[in-house]
Formats: sequence, C-alpha cells, structure tokens
Amino acid sequence: EADGTPEGAARGGARPARRRRFRWWYVPLAFLTLLVVAGVVLTVMWYPGFKRFDRAVARSNERIDDRTRDALAPDEGTLLWNPTTVLVLGIDSKAGEPGRSDTIMLMRFDPGARTVNQLSIPRDTMVEVPGRGTMKINEAMFWGGTALAVETIQDYAGIPINHVMVVNFKGFPRVVNAVGGIDLYVPETVSTVAGANRRTVTFKKGWRHFDGKYAMLYVRIRYADNDFKRAQRQQRFVRALQKKVAQPANLTKLPDIGRRFMSGVDTDLTTSQLLQLGWVKWREDDGKSGHWVLAGEPAYVDGTAYVLPPSDAKTARLIGKFL
Repeated sequence: EADGTPEGAARGGARPARRRRFRWWYVPLAFLTLLVVAGVVLTVMWYPGFKRFDRAVARSNERIDDRTRDALAPDEGTLLWNPTTVLVLGIDSKAGEPGRSDTIMLMRFDPGARTVNQLSIPRDTMVEVPGRGTMKINEAMFWGGTALAVETIQDYAGIPINHVMVVNFKGFPRVVNAVGGIDLYVPETVSTVAGANRRTVTFKKGWRHFDGKYAMLYVRIRYADNDFKRAQRQQRFVRALQKKVAQPANLTKLPDIGRRFMSGVDTDLTTSQLLQLGWVKWREDDGKSGHWVLAGEPAYVDGTAYVLPPSDAKTARLIGKFL
C-alpha cells in the first residue's frame, strides 16, 4: 500500500534507489535478441520441412552430370556478395524422345546492384551447335543434353553461365497451386489448344486468376503469335510467381513450396546457394531490374522456320544491359 514515501524510496531512511538511465545500445541489443529468438522459433517450426527440401535439392543435384558441371563457369565468391548468372531451361519432351529446351532464360542475380535481370532467347533462334552444325538453339538439348545446351548458349550469347536449372513442366502446376494460384494481367486475348481432344482454350484480355493447369497452358502457348511475345508472357509469369511466393501468407509454406518445385528440377545449385539467391531476390529493387528478349527477325531457311540472330550491335547493347 502507498504510505506517502516517494516512489522507489526504501523504508527506514535508506537512500532512494538510483533510476537506471537508458543506454543507446539497448536498442540493437534488444533487436538482436529478438532476431535470435525468432530464428530459433522458425528453425524449430520449419526444420522438418527444411530437411525435406534439402533432401529434394540433393536428389536434384545428383541429376546433373559431370560434363554439365565442367561446362559451367565458377563463381567469383559467395552469391550473397558477387553477381552470378543462372540458365533456366524449361523442357518439353515427347514420349520416347529426349527433351528440347522449350524455354531459355538467363537470370542475372547482382546483390551489389540489387537487381535480378532476365534475358530470354527465342527457342527457334538459328545458331551453331558445337559438333552438330547450324540448327535451332533448342535442339542442342535434344542432341547433347544439358551440357551441350549450356555450351551452345554460352557460345551464342558470350556470357559465362555459372549455374543451370532444368525445369520439367510437369512439376510447374504443383508449384503454382502450392502458392494458391497466380493473378496476372493478360495484355491481349490469346487462344491455344489443349488435351487429346484439342479443345480450344481462350485467355481473354484483362486480369485472370491462374491455377496450375491453366498457368502451364498459358506460358506454353506457341502458335497464337510469335516466339518473342511468348518469351514476354513467360517473363511476366515468372515475376508474378516470384512475388506471390514472397508474400507473408506463403512464408510458412516455403519449405513445402521449395520441395514441390525441386521435384521437377535438375540443378547444380545447392540448398545454401538457393537460399542465398532467395535473399538477393528478396532485396531486389524492382525498379532497377530489367527484362529483355534477345530477338532477331523470323525467317524461313530451306523450308524451316527460324529466328535469325539480332545484329551484333543490338546483341551487345542488350547483353550489356543484362550484365
């Protein structure tokens, strides 16, 4: 009970207790303590899922052969501080045949500039494939697997490739569904055919919610327009998917989302490196990142449809921006 003595004073004539002064270093110390506690809690919550993700990555790493690893350029240091270039190949294969690289996209992660740039290469681009001659760039995968695809794209673009991710489209719908689908603006009405009965599916201009099934149909549309617009559709969808994965509602699902994604991916990137790239992506300044297509002119050569490479000047300009 109160007895009229000053607050904090001791009874019996003792001197009043000195009031503790606020120290400026309490703030970072408290913040650091919160981070440690949060880290422990999240580790405990995520650990089982993280271990499943780590095992999925290990299996994915085993699917990359030595020849492919030899074709890749070594990094200059940790991915948290040094730029790195990742080649993403989306594989389209017919029953009983090797796959062709249906999607070819280079991604440049630059932590210093806080950018994640994208450069798409049309699948019908006419190039010289080492040991095979002149053909479409997507055929390198057919004739020599991932290793020959890496070698061909490095020679064509003149860009050292540090890492590769080969994405099987069969796993793509599972990832989209795992994050609750994707909302994306369709810039113009476009149609495609789907299924054994070749039914027509139309995506009307405007905002649309895509589940996994229709997302795969949309990014793989081939004959409605041209290879350049197709690459732009894929780039827009990749950006929308990245943003959806980074939403707070999906943070607790990240280990499971990653596990589902890795089940359809072959890559040399380790779990640690993937987490580092995730950190670089999280810190990205969207306004500074760029998205380009290394587009030339469509042409028929000996009755086959190709995309001719752009001029040397245009190629140098686009690659300069990408890097």
